[in-house]
Amino acid sequence: MLHHNRMPYRRLAMLTLAAVMLVALISACGKKEEASGSKGTVIATYKGGEVIDKEFDKYTAFQTIMNPQSAMYMSIPQFKEQFIKQYIVSKVLLKDISDEDKKAADTAADSFKKQLEEARNTQPELKKHMDDSDLSVKEAVAMYHDLAAFQSYYAAKGEELKPTVKEEEIKAEYDKAPSDFNIVSVRHILIGTTDPETGAELKSDEDALNLAKEVKTKLEAGGDWNALAKEYSTDTGSKDKGGLYEKQQAKAWVAEFKDAANKQEIGKVGDPVQTQFGYHVMKVESREATPYDKLKTEDKDGLKSAVAQTKLSEFLTAEEGKLEIKVTLPAEPTPTATGSPDASPTASAPAK
Repeated sequence: MLHHNRMPYRRLAMLTLAAVMLVALISACGKKEEASGSKGTVIATYKGGEVIDKEFDKYTAFQTIMNPQSAMYMSIPQFKEQFIKQYIVSKVLLKDISDEDKKAADTAADSFKKQLEEARNTQPELKKHMDDSDLSVKEAVAMYHDLAAFQSYYAAKGEELKPTVKEEEIKAEYDKAPSDFNIVSVRHILIGTTDPETGAELKSDEDALNLAKEVKTKLEAGGDWNALAKEYSTDTGSKDKGGLYEKQQAKAWVAEFKDAANKQEIGKVGDPVQTQFGYHVMKVESREATPYDKLKTEDKDGLKSAVAQTKLSEFLTAEEGKLEIKVTLPAEPTPTATGSPDASPTASAPAK
């Protein structure tokens, strides 16, 4: 439960991969816009092309299907501007995707099409959302196709950059957080606030913290870890082992738990530590540093991948600079006489 699966620089990858969903939109709906005689308002220009507000609105509708939380980010002007820039870079780089990756994307898109059509037939709200946004199945499938293709390109580019990583760069990456590689044995009792499977609330923060303090008091008074873990802990991965995680790398745990495992006094029950899972009552039983020259091959490979991701980020930034991108988003809507602003996060200027 306590392990995370976030990759280094995940935010950059997410922005890049999600932004490419819009690439197919240009080719998929461009002819339709021209035929209607209403092209829309240009919101970004770059060497070789431009981005239209109507295209971006359709993309937003598609992104909302794939990730409902995206609407929240699209309401932030700075995020929207960066998103458009990432989209443009992705559009240009898509030209370098191999035929093999395009064929793989064809297969992925065919599968997505079947799922989307079935969902439209069984979920009236999805059909209404797409109809209201003037987003066709064909357009959505085209976007998904290019997303799958760019995922392959992105992964391949990262692998291409790995051989360029030097030993001193790997060591420098290790030096940023050597404690990530500490080998730690720790006991904990988790007083959960939410069910990790359903997201349902188990306890309020206040109630969970109060109970965690009670458990700490019992442990300090000589309480048995095995008995108390079985009675109170909601961590199914350790409650039947006296709350023990034995000889694990600190980097495997979520940030707050990792920080406590690396800093808490050995052999002492610490104050409750809050994470996304709830409150943890912890006792570090042992902690051993791992010097760079003792790292396992897979650890060095992970560091090498992190450096390659940084190089990939630099590559994308350089490509963005070459394109001379200029974003001109419409001004945010002003409040009406009643003080209620336009609630639409993707409201765009009317076509000229």
